[in-house]
Amino acid sequence: MTTDLPIKIEGFSKNYGSSPAVENLTLMVEKGEVFGFLGPNGAGKSTTIKSILNFLTPSDGKISIFGLDSVKSSVEIKKHIGYLAGDISLYDSMSGLQLIRYLTRLGRSTNWTYVEKLAKGLQISLEAKIGTLSKGNKQKIGLIQAFMHQPALLILDEPTSGLDPLMKQIFYEMVLEMKQMGNSIFVSSHDLNEVQTICDKVAFIKSGKLIGIENIKEDFDFTIRRYTVTFKQPIDTQKFKGINSVSDITQNENKVTVTVTGNVSEFLSKLSNLHPIDLSEEDTNLEDVFMKYYEV
Repeated sequence: MTTDLPIKIEGFSKNYGSSPAVENLTLMVEKGEVFGFLGPNGAGKSTTIKSILNFLTPSDGKISIFGLDSVKSSVEIKKHIGYLAGDISLYDSMSGLQLIRYLTRLGRSTNWTYVEKLAKGLQISLEAKIGTLSKGNKQKIGLIQAFMHQPALLILDEPTSGLDPLMKQIFYEMVLEMKQMGNSIFVSSHDLNEVQTICDKVAFIKSGKLIGIENIKEDFDFTIRRYTVTFKQPIDTQKFKGINSVSDITQNENKVTVTVTGNVSEFLSKLSNLHPIDLSEEDTNLEDVFMKYYEV
């Protein structure tokens, strides 16, 4: 593929009648990047993914995949994409092997050595009829068909649904291998630990609107911090409420725990005037960020 961005979304909107499902969405996915897409049910994630794949046509704006228009060049684009749907539906009468052969006949290039490696890692037989498989094993077949041609771009919707913890780790290794090859992965998931483990960046969408993008690997840890401050004796927590960046104030005797969003300089400056005897910082995780964006 070209050196153009794997995904470039510019001012994308999708309406159903007079109701907007997604409004003026703009984001970019870089080459070799694992990009997370988070939001509650009904936020517009599936609509965005289906529009990237040209299953839906944008009402406004533009979606480009490797520099190609997602609508005009859909056939060419799909040769270079691997896709796993959140509501995965496979051919129950086929075996996994028959499904892969069928997709190959439709024009998808297949690395059979890689397919065998995936099946071995995921501990799944490709001989059994898909209709006889458990949800988790069907998910494994879905992952294999998405990864089988080592596509330049993977689009994965709830990729580890039904997988046990061991198989999730195998999936993470599959993603890392693709990333090391320079391929890009766009993943929508409700599993915040999963997103934090595999993603470089994550976009948050709410009610069809982009509300934030966090760079997990670089500056994510500095966006939201949680501090516990210890004093010689209990203190009036009202002293913290005048600090713009501080929220979620809780007190336990002589200890006060606060959330600080953004620049911590003001917080630390005013804190010094309160003469604390100890200050500790908790590890920030993606759940903290998610709760902040969605006010959970």
